Amino acid sequence: MRKVGQGFEVSASDLVGYLYCRHLSALDRAVAEGTLKRPPITDDPFLKILWGLIHEESYVQHLTKSGLEVVKIEGVAVTDAAVAETVAAMKSGVQVIAQGALSYGGWVGRADILRRVEAPSALGSWSYEPVDTKVARETKAGTVLQLCLYSELIKEVQGVAPEHMSVVVPWSDFEPHQYRFVDYAAYFRRVRQGFLQSLTSAQTTYPDPNEHCEVCRWRSICDQRRREDDHLCLVAGISKLQIKELTGRGFSTMKALSVMPLPLDWKPERGSVAAYVRVREQARIQVEAREAGEPRFELLPVELGFGLTRLPKPSEGDIFLDLEGDPFAGEHGLEFLFGYLFTENNGELT
Repeated sequence: MRKVGQGFEVSASDLVGYLYCRHLSALDRAVAEGTLKRPPITDDPFLKILWGLIHEESYVQHLTKSGLEVVKIEGVAVTDAAVAETVAAMKSGVQVIAQGALSYGGWVGRADILRRVEAPSALGSWSYEPVDTKVARETKAGTVLQLCLYSELIKEVQGVAPEHMSVVVPWSDFEPHQYRFVDYAAYFRRVRQGFLQSLTSAQTTYPDPNEHCEVCRWRSICDQRRREDDHLCLVAGISKLQIKELTGRGFSTMKALSVMPLPLDWKPERGSVAAYVRVREQARIQVEAREAGEPRFELLPVELGFGLTRLPKPSEGDIFLDLEGDPFAGEHGLEFLFGYLFTENNGELT
């Protein structure tokens, strides 16, 4: 996001950020307006994998090895020169354009891939469709929004909107998953309108945690804010519904929850009383540990039929393993297969 005159120049990433977290969008707007400093970007190899940089490079190599002509638009920013180079490549009819730079009406974007298709447009007997490389197992709404924006920007160059937009994920042998642009165009316009309205009005937001925090550049700053506020989300195992109910009843911090009177003299609107007692006790343990400066825990009574009590009775030769694979390693992920071999020797296992 960049302040330009009285308005903003925004990108596909800005639109996706608004979808995932209103607070993220508000922070980026403050940076663009010069009232907040952008946090430094850390060079984390794991985040590079999550962001799909390695996967994208692998897909481009695959296209090249398939005999397709690939033109890569160098750089990262969407500059006038990069846009002009992209438009020239589209007009020449090159088969694949990597990192195509697109710009129109205050919107900018860098599409992973622009793939030529044999459908007529203002360019000639061909046109282009956007292809995005993602490492997620399932296509998320943010990815669809990005592709919709790229499709809109492509339309401004070639005169017609792409019929399809595609996603290439790992474990697929680089086979694209296709989506029809018209099927998602209305959803795209609705989110885009909400985002643009947020840029023209003052909004109060809070860094409520969500799954996007794992790859967000603001995550450490937002985490610090929640800790300074002693926010209820710090209580292990608490739900958003419980946070909303407890806040409405005056227990808006972990400290306040830890001393909430028991037994409860009110009935939850949703959920059981036992669930609220559980999070209250969890808050108590965490606050006690924080004030003592050392870990604290309490053992819960064993309940038959739950947890480890569901395991069969132990027998000689039992082995229990708890191993995690790496779904983001390479194009097919990494899983482990272990076996156990024993032989009998004079009645003894070896």
